[in-house]
Amino acid sequence: MKNVMVHLSRDLVSKYGIRNFPIRKGDLVRIVRGDAEKDEKLNIVGKEGKVIKIVTGKGKIVIENINIAKSDGKMKPRKIDPSALILTKLILEDKKRKERLTKLASFRNKVVQEEPEPEKPEKEEEKKEEPEQEAPSKQEGEGEKEEVEKDE
Repeated sequence: MKNVMVHLSRDLVSKYGIRNFPIRKGDLVRIVRGDAEKDEKLNIVGKEGKVIKIVTGKGKIVIENINIAKSDGKMKPRKIDPSALILTKLILEDKKRKERLTKLASFRNKVVQEEPEPEKPEKEEEKKEEPEQEAPSKQEGEGEKEEVEKDE
């Protein structure tokens, strides 16, 4: 198997107009199906997690914090079939992957809007200015207390 495809969540289907997309390490998925008898104690259905590894040869996916107990008591990562998963968040840091997604969306007359990046540097500068103003006032207050103690 070259690419392991996973169904998208309803939000992503309405946003991009496609039903499935190749999964990559780092994507966020939710488990929607599982064996109730096996998973009664584990209760993994409904859990969300980040994709750690994709086993392309077997077509399985390993998710963060989804483990299975071995007979000796050790825990090992559980390999889950992609048909039991739904993609809830795509990582679009790769340019080729983003281009592929926008191309598929354009075939279905959907326009992919780029999410604006939050402006962090301005907020950090404001936070830096505030403590500088507070620091001198604390020193002045401490100086007054010392003068009062000296007078007594």
